Amino acid sequence: MSFLKRFFGAKADGNALAESTDRSEYAQIHLLMLFEDGAFAPNEKEEQRWSRVLPRTYREEIAFLTEQGWLEPYASGYRVIETAQPFLERYRARLERARTRVMAQVRQALAEKDPGAALELRRAYEAGYPLGTADWTGPTPQLSRSSLTRRILYLDHWLLDGLSSETVDWLKLYAAEQHLWGASWRLPDKEIPAHVREELAIDGISDAEAVYWKAHQLALLVDNQETWQRCKGGDHVRRIEIVAADDELTCAACRAVHGQEYLVARAPELPHRTCTSAIGCRCRYEPVLESYADLE
Repeated sequence: MSFLKRFFGAKADGNALAESTDRSEYAQIHLLMLFEDGAFAPNEKEEQRWSRVLPRTYREEIAFLTEQGWLEPYASGYRVIETAQPFLERYRARLERARTRVMAQVRQALAEKDPGAALELRRAYEAGYPLGTADWTGPTPQLSRSSLTRRILYLDHWLLDGLSSETVDWLKLYAAEQHLWGASWRLPDKEIPAHVREELAIDGISDAEAVYWKAHQLALLVDNQETWQRCKGGDHVRRIEIVAADDELTCAACRAVHGQEYLVARAPELPHRTCTSAIGCRCRYEPVLESYADLE
């Protein structure tokens, strides 16, 4: 009886859990938030991961949240009950404050050309999530991520020809920020300096899209360079494939090389100078892994 009372007897304070600094406490609200659309259905491995951060096992936690009147059976799973919305909103506001704060800190570190510090900030921020990953960032970054991001900040490439130094500096910072987070976003026009909008304007495309795709090219450039260098120095890759985007903005020159394989040393440079796409070349290198028979 005391066991059941310990888990289900007392009414929990959802607002307190949403603001708690104890991972096992706010993890309960984070888990609850995932059931809002009734579609969350973790597999056994994911349940085990949640069991390690919750104050009770995953299955016991579901029973607890249901007993609290915050969760109810729905279809083949569960969904959040309306009574839980106030502290879910409180928790979401907390997450947004943390995101806004760390993004500003990362941007400042990159402006000071210190991507190592920026990466540490990202890692510390993501470590605050119950399972160690944020829902809006890219895959867990390797330690080499900061060195790749650094290349963006010091790029000297024909992609930047004709742009003012002010626009180049701003564009590099925007590209480096997205590259370090492993995520992408379009900026509101009011956050894009007038000189940047003017220099990067593309007919028929919004300023936000034009600026985004130019920054995307810079990030893709350093990633492609890294892929090529790794393939050149590796023992298990002799060929490299070019993969182009496949949409209405892909030009004929990029379509012509899509799926083509080359010896690493003879692979054409990316981005293609012959690309005529309004938003630039989006081709990328993909290593072609050799079979053991091929290697022999």
